[in-house]
Amino acid sequence: MSYILILIILWLLIYKGYKFVTGKPPNTPPAIPRIPIWGSYWFLLWVAQDSSTCKELLNKKEFDGRIVDSDYFKARAFGKQLGIFFVDGSYWQEQRRFALRHMRDFGFGRRQEKWENDVLHEVSKLIEIINTGAHNDEEKTVLRSGTYPTALFPDILFHITAGSIWAIISGEKIDRDDHEQLRRISRAAMTLQRNADTLGGAILQTPWLRHFGNIFGYKKFIEGNKEITDYIREYVDERVLHGMAAHREDDSFIDRYLRKIEDNRKRGSTSSFSRDQLLILLTDFMFPSLSALPSSIATCIKYMMHFPEVKKKVQDEIDSIVGPDRLPILEDRKMLPYTEATIRELLRYETSTPLGVPHVATENTLFCGYSVPANTIMLTNLAAMHHEPELWGDPYRFRPERFLNANGELYKDPSLPFSAGHRVCAGETFSRFLFFLIFSALMQNYDPLFVPGEPSALDDNHSGLIVTPKDAWIQLKPRA
Repeated sequence: MSYILILIILWLLIYKGYKFVTGKPPNTPPAIPRIPIWGSYWFLLWVAQDSSTCKELLNKKEFDGRIVDSDYFKARAFGKQLGIFFVDGSYWQEQRRFALRHMRDFGFGRRQEKWENDVLHEVSKLIEIINTGAHNDEEKTVLRSGTYPTALFPDILFHITAGSIWAIISGEKIDRDDHEQLRRISRAAMTLQRNADTLGGAILQTPWLRHFGNIFGYKKFIEGNKEITDYIREYVDERVLHGMAAHREDDSFIDRYLRKIEDNRKRGSTSSFSRDQLLILLTDFMFPSLSALPSSIATCIKYMMHFPEVKKKVQDEIDSIVGPDRLPILEDRKMLPYTEATIRELLRYETSTPLGVPHVATENTLFCGYSVPANTIMLTNLAAMHHEPELWGDPYRFRPERFLNANGELYKDPSLPFSAGHRVCAGETFSRFLFFLIFSALMQNYDPLFVPGEPSALDDNHSGLIVTPKDAWIQLKPRA
């Protein structure tokens, strides 16, 4: 009798186990297996694949969370949850709100005459460097003489992209003789980008793998981040040491942040503002400008070599509207729709963050009618959306005209290269402005040409936190 009872119990256990594995909780996606303890965790990945689902995910406040409790991301922030990229909740909201409110006063995220003039000055300096040749050993590492000047991309752009964001946060411009320091921290940002990924890779799931050298890129990721943070720390410490922030009203964002810390200290109030937070906040704002922006511009230059008919249309438009006697300015942007459409098409075709930055459900919610538990990681396949046939028609063809109507005018851009919703990239407007000013000036002044033996294929890229092109020498033939 006892054997029969045991058999019945075993049969019931097997049956229940089978039903658990093959069944599914109510209101969840079909055909997802489950195992004891972990359920379907290891078998289920939530990914928005098309335009409608990506926009639903990005605009839903319940998905504004980030992967915050991770040694991988905390290691770059003194073991804490700092910055704005990998934090969420009220901490993220307070820091983002303060940063954007004050950085806009210095030209970040809105058009400002002083900022634009400073950028145009740096662009003029770039053209002078290219035309007259390298003046020191450091410049010779990014510029060669020959039949035509030959520049290393994206490095030749670093002093503009890095200098522009540094001027906003510090209030200071870097002289030509000191461009080396901008290129150094930009190379550090490239190291960071190319040795990480937005999901944290194997290190996120198994943190002890970080002790095995640089097999998974962790060591170089931390080194690149540290070099940027150390550069910022040295400057901030000098500000504090000499007490400069207390006597400067509107010189820089750093001054305002340091005064905020001091004001909170005097009032005895507890807040999210601290020196460590400032360092990681500035690192978060800087490293896209140090690496992602110059990489995208370099990719666009490469595309002009592969698509000479597009390049000619861009140059003809600039010649017609701007002429040869001055640089393109932001006021010209609305008069150069084909040039702007070319930039949009590049950002669509070469999605720099193919899976976006992971979002996390902050509470139990619904997505596309399915139940999503709190703390679930959600991805947006922006690369798939940017190549969705129903949306683009011929998505694998590089065709700027898709962003223009029958009258040659720009229409509403349906692409999402900077994401969307509450967690849209804070530097979108800044990046679009700077991209336009640099790219249009280069097209106005030069014809980019291939250099034999250099990585010139359109898929010669590095994967990482973002997709970046391999470093390449490109000839810049002056336009007569």
